[in-house]
Amino acid sequence: MLKRSLHPGEPSLSEPPSPSHRASPVTLGLALLLIAVGLLLPPGAAAEALRGGVATQPPGLVPGLWLLKAALVAHGVAILAVRRWLGPGPRPGQDGTIPLLPLLLLLAVGAALRLPGLGEGLWYDEIQTLVEYVRQPLGVLVTTFDSTNQHLLYSVAARLATVVLGEGGFALRLPAALFGVASLWAVVWQGRKWLPEREAWWAAAVLAVSYHHVWFSQNARGYTGLLLGTLVATGLFADLLQRDAPSPRRVWGYALAMALTVVTHVTALVVLAGHGLVWLWKARSLPTARRRWAPFAALSLAGTIAATCLAPVLPQLLGALGSSGTSVGGATWQRPGWFVVEAITGLVRGLPAGIVVVPLAAIVVTAGIANAMRRERTTALLMLLPMGIMAGLLLATGHNLWPRFFFFGAAFVVLWAVHGGFVVLGRVIPSRANTIGQAGLALVTVASLALLPRAWSPKQDYPAAVAWLAANAAAPDAIVATEMIDLPVNRWLGHSWPVALDAGQLAALESATATTWVVYTFPIRLESAAPDLWQRLESEYTVTQVIPASVGSGEIVIAARRAATP
Repeated sequence: MLKRSLHPGEPSLSEPPSPSHRASPVTLGLALLLIAVGLLLPPGAAAEALRGGVATQPPGLVPGLWLLKAALVAHGVAILAVRRWLGPGPRPGQDGTIPLLPLLLLLAVGAALRLPGLGEGLWYDEIQTLVEYVRQPLGVLVTTFDSTNQHLLYSVAARLATVVLGEGGFALRLPAALFGVASLWAVVWQGRKWLPEREAWWAAAVLAVSYHHVWFSQNARGYTGLLLGTLVATGLFADLLQRDAPSPRRVWGYALAMALTVVTHVTALVVLAGHGLVWLWKARSLPTARRRWAPFAALSLAGTIAATCLAPVLPQLLGALGSSGTSVGGATWQRPGWFVVEAITGLVRGLPAGIVVVPLAAIVVTAGIANAMRRERTTALLMLLPMGIMAGLLLATGHNLWPRFFFFGAAFVVLWAVHGGFVVLGRVIPSRANTIGQAGLALVTVASLALLPRAWSPKQDYPAAVAWLAANAAAPDAIVATEMIDLPVNRWLGHSWPVALDAGQLAALESATATTWVVYTFPIRLESAAPDLWQRLESEYTVTQVIPASVGSGEIVIAARRAATP
């Protein structure tokens, strides 16, 4: 005898599936393929094939591949179980479809603004990505996670781009640009779920011409992929919590989007955690068992799919997370006060009339959050909690407080700012709020275009520093690199400058008969990591050339010390 369902129209979990709940041939085929690959995959042989001619294997590779086998089988079974439990679900409707022509225009403008200077002026982290990861064979790349500088999915995308287009800044950064352009669509798609349509479009337009968004879209790192994935996953999870009919499509859509975001940048775990907390808060109010547990299934599958993708590198990943940050105790960039000043300075530098706009932006963002919490509390919490978790983790662990760790929430901030602007105007001058609000956004958008040449300028220009020294240093002169010059100049550009890590090493390398040139960058790091070296540079060297950079404190400084004349 069948158990009665607790809610009308909801079959009991013990009820046998109806024909409509049977897996489609595509679903069944995918499930069987995963199970077959999981059962047949030989971990030892797979490890050797992936590493190719590399003799040594990273720690835990073979156990990780055993974990991969088990995870593939488990996910094959999960595909069938979720389909059986939830049925096929409703077919996607046409309601809420984004108008195609405005969307294409938005994406075309976004792409055009991200092409100038795309291949110019790689900075330190990009060069590290290229030298240590992207240049590796694909099998070695996907089995290496020795530092948190490895943004795995981004590195794979950049590797494929460089194979097709050749090694260079353009190919290296192309995935970031594509993710950045796609995130403009995601802003419209996610924003329209909880905002008036005009506000979602305006937020996307502001981001399309934003100095910061363009800068990160030309940064060969996983940040725009993280932004895109956060927007998509947040919109999908809001649907799971708020719509009446959870379906396998929505469950797996969220799980895949969230998992790929974690694989792109592991800090996306804070987004997953934030979504989990919102589910815990919301679950009691959901009326049926399926609506309560489908979001939990999506969260769980997101975690297990991410773990599956990362299984071959899981031991390395855990070690990298444990040693991430800096070995310099009490460094300036670990202090909350420094973070606040750096964040505000960056905003002022990247916004038109920033000294005026930033305080106003703080007001309208606050208003936007407050109104969103009243109107769409679930969505607002999905957007807000991950940033709060990130802040709490960084402070609790004493990690580096880089402002870029919060870039994943940049689109949410812009959405709140646009919404808050209309809210404030609606209360102050309700009769003209729409006209003035749109005119103000149009002015901000046009004014932002004037700042974009700064974003297109080199992030750092190590070749320019090398060329300057080639033109100005004499044959007997000594040229000395500091720690963060070694990788870009010696390993990337192929020079062999000696490296001084402290004042004693510098003294030993100084020329007794000619000029000694020292090249350094990121002085805030040099001062904290090697204070004796910094003190010697400050007291005995004269800055002779500074190569500008668009990355904060990234100017390349060339200082000289001339030997005493006998």
